[in-house]
Amino acid sequence: MISQKKQTVRSPTDTDTVEQEIVCLIANQCKAVPIPLFIALALLAVIAMSRIPPWIVASWFFSTVAVMAFRYRVLVNLPEWDDLIPAQKLGLVVRLNLFSGLTHAAALAAFPFLSEAEKAFFSVLLMGLCTGTVATSAGYRPALQAYIVPVMGCLGLMWAFSPGMAQPSLIERVIALLMVFYWAVLVGLAREVNRGIVESWTIRLRERDLNLKLQTALEVAENASRAKTRFLAAASHDLRQPLHTITMLGAALGLRTIDERSQQIVTLLNEVTQSFSDQLDGLLDISKLDAGVVSVERKPVRIAALLAQHMAEITNLLEAKQLMPKLICQTEDHADTDPLLFLRVLRNLTHNAIKFTDTGSITLQVRRNKECVEVVVSDTGRGIPNNQQDKVFQEFYQIGNPERDRAQGLGLGLSIVRRLVDLLDIEMQMHSIEALGTRFVLRLPVTHVSASYTEQHTGESAEQYFNVCVLVIDDEKNVRTSLLILLEELGCTCIEASGTEQAIQKIRHLRPDLVLADFRLRGSDSGIHAIAAIHERWPGVPAVLVSGDTAPGRIQEAQHAGIRLLHKPLPIEILKQELIAATRLK
Repeated sequence: MISQKKQTVRSPTDTDTVEQEIVCLIANQCKAVPIPLFIALALLAVIAMSRIPPWIVASWFFSTVAVMAFRYRVLVNLPEWDDLIPAQKLGLVVRLNLFSGLTHAAALAAFPFLSEAEKAFFSVLLMGLCTGTVATSAGYRPALQAYIVPVMGCLGLMWAFSPGMAQPSLIERVIALLMVFYWAVLVGLAREVNRGIVESWTIRLRERDLNLKLQTALEVAENASRAKTRFLAAASHDLRQPLHTITMLGAALGLRTIDERSQQIVTLLNEVTQSFSDQLDGLLDISKLDAGVVSVERKPVRIAALLAQHMAEITNLLEAKQLMPKLICQTEDHADTDPLLFLRVLRNLTHNAIKFTDTGSITLQVRRNKECVEVVVSDTGRGIPNNQQDKVFQEFYQIGNPERDRAQGLGLGLSIVRRLVDLLDIEMQMHSIEALGTRFVLRLPVTHVSASYTEQHTGESAEQYFNVCVLVIDDEKNVRTSLLILLEELGCTCIEASGTEQAIQKIRHLRPDLVLADFRLRGSDSGIHAIAAIHERWPGVPAVLVSGDTAPGRIQEAQHAGIRLLHKPLPIEILKQELIAATRLK
C-alpha cells in the first residue's frame, strides 16, 4: 500500500480494486506538489502584479494557496476514508482538480495586459502545471481533464482571439493550435500511464494468486513430509522392537557351542536380521540428518589411506560378483573432513555401484586438482538414464525395481549421500551414461599438515569384560529377556527393571556399572527419567538410551539430555564397546 511517508509495493488483498490503487497513487503523488506549485503560482502573481492592481493579484494568490492546501489535506487522507467506496473517492479527486484548474485559469485574466514575453512565460508555466497533472492524477483521465480543460482551454482561447487586439496574428493562431495538439498529447500520455497502472495491478493480482497457490503447495508438501517422518519413525520403532529381540537371541546362540546344522541356521538368521537392520538404519540415517543432530568431527585425513581401507572392505563383495577392483592413488594429500561420515559416503556409492554393475570393474581414484583433493568412484555398470538422473537422489526412488524387491534395498543410499556431502561441504558431481557406467566426483579442500602429524587409528579392543553389572530397563518383557540372555552369555551380572520406580528399588544398595534403558517406557515414564533418577542415587554411572524410535524430535530430545542414544536392533559389536567402556570405569 502507498503510505503517507513513502511508496511501497505490496500484494493486493481481496477487497482491493484498481480504483483504490489509483487513489493511493494520487495521494502519494500529491505530496510532491505543494512546493513547486507554490513557486509557479508566486511567479504568475509577480508577473501579473505589474499589470493589474496588486490587491486583486494578492486575493487570487492567497485563494489559490488555500485551495492547494485544502486539496493536499483531503488527498493525503483520502485512502483511509473507509466510508467512501473507491469510485466516490475518485469522484472527489475530479472535483478537487476541477476547482484547482478553475482557480489557476483565473490568472489568465491578466493575459491581455501582458507583453509577448510575459504571455510566453505565462503559457510555459501553465503548460508545465498541466504536464505535471498527468503524474499527479496517476493517468486517470477524468481527473486530468478536470484540470487541463479550464487551464489549457482558457490558454488556447487567449492565444486564438488575443483579447485587446484588433486582429490576432498568424503566429498566435498557430500557438493556439499547438495548445490543442499538446492537449491531445497529454491525454494520450495519461492513457498510457493509466494502462501501465492497470497492467501492473493485474500482474500483481496474478502474482498474489500464484504466491497463495505456491504457499498452499508448500504447506501441503511440508505436512506430507512431517507425516512421512512420523510414519517412518512409528514404523521403525514397531519393527525394531521384535528385530532387537531376534538379534539379541541370535547373538546369544552364536556364542554357544552348537552343532554344525544349528550353526548354519544361526548364521542365516543373523544375516537376515542384519539385512533388515541395515534397511532400518537407512531410515535412521535420514531421520538423524533431517533432525540436524549428526555432529561433524573434522580432522586432517589422508584420503589415499581411507580409500585403501575401504577397498579392502569391499573386496569380498567384488569377488562375489567377479568384478575387478581398481585403486588409483595419485596423491598423498590430506583433506579436512570427518573420516567416519566420509567413509559412509564411500560405502553408499560403492555398494550402489556394485549392485548395478554386472561385469567390468569398480574404480576408486584419488587425485590432486589445484587446491582440491578429488575422489572418483566409477563403475562400468548399467548407468542412469538422463531423465532419471535428478530423481535418484530422492528417498525411496529406485531404477529397475518396479516390484520393490527388498533385497535391492529401500532406495535411500544416494539420498543419504546427498545429505552427507552437504553436511561435509563437499562438492559432488555425477556423470552417467546409460549402459556404459556412472562416475561420482567428490571434491574436498586440501589441508596442509606438519611432517610430524600422525593419524590416530583405533581398533577394537580385545579386553575381556567379565564381572560387569548391567541394569537393563525395558517395559517389554521379551525385549528385556533377550538382552539379559545375551549379556549373561557375555559374562555380565544383570539387573532387570520395567520402569524407573522398579529400577530405583533394585539398585538402592547395589551400584550398577552400566545402565541400558529403553527410551519409551510405560505411561509418562521414560529412559531419560530413569537415568536421571539413577544418577541422583549413583552419580557418574555410565548410562545409554536404547530405542527403536527414529523420529527427529526423539533424537534431539536425547541429545539435549546429554545421553548417548543407540538404536535397536543393537549390534553385538556396539554392545561390546559399551561393556568395555564400563569395565574401564570400574
